[in-house]
Amino acid sequence: MLQTEAFAAAAEANDYVPFDFPEITASAQQPLVLGPAGETFKFIQTGHESCGKYLFAKLVVPAHVGPPPHVHHWTDEWFYAPEGGFSMFMGKNSHPDITKIPGENAPKDSVYLFPMRPKELFYGPRFYIHGFMNTSNSPKELYLVWTPDTTDVSILNYFLTAGTVVKDINVNQEPDFLSRIRLVTLAPKFGINQSADFWQYIKDVNESKPQHMHDDHRQDLMALIDSVKHGCKP
Repeated sequence: MLQTEAFAAAAEANDYVPFDFPEITASAQQPLVLGPAGETFKFIQTGHESCGKYLFAKLVVPAHVGPPPHVHHWTDEWFYAPEGGFSMFMGKNSHPDITKIPGENAPKDSVYLFPMRPKELFYGPRFYIHGFMNTSNSPKELYLVWTPDTTDVSILNYFLTAGTVVKDINVNQEPDFLSRIRLVTLAPKFGINQSADFWQYIKDVNESKPQHMHDDHRQDLMALIDSVKHGCKP
């Protein structure tokens, strides 16, 4: 059951400390990519530049666009909304076995749904169903950091293979048919269970943010970024 009053209250609550995302020089030698869910990815740093510690991308997400629910089995992830405008959803239960797919050979899950406010940071650990949606009426920027990003564990090639290389950002351009298919079919090769639509993995929605999800692990993110400021150590 959708709890619209709780959702509105969460949007107005002043229970978070805005995060100032550090300036990171764009050094990744990667093309601009229209992702298979409709976002445009500009890769700022990959594991090559971050010593395998993380993959960092800045996304431009058109209005009412976002990926369907999915589960990362190899990486943890941070989400940062400079201007807000997004809704996050995160599952209640852990799904550590990539062969156990919610709604297929495992039970569907409940998700919490809550707004992301300006300069809000959110941490999403591996094994949990999650996703986001630009719920505003205009394109918005979103930062994503995945960790780790090594030769053995990286989702960079997932976006490069399932997405489409583009010359510039065009919020009116949509992924083609094959890209949308690859969003789902290529995902397991990169440690991801990816649903095709919102309700495939989800049984119900709770419009609130539980207390344990308020920990954005900002100290861990800063430690990760600071650890490679002076280059890779042997």
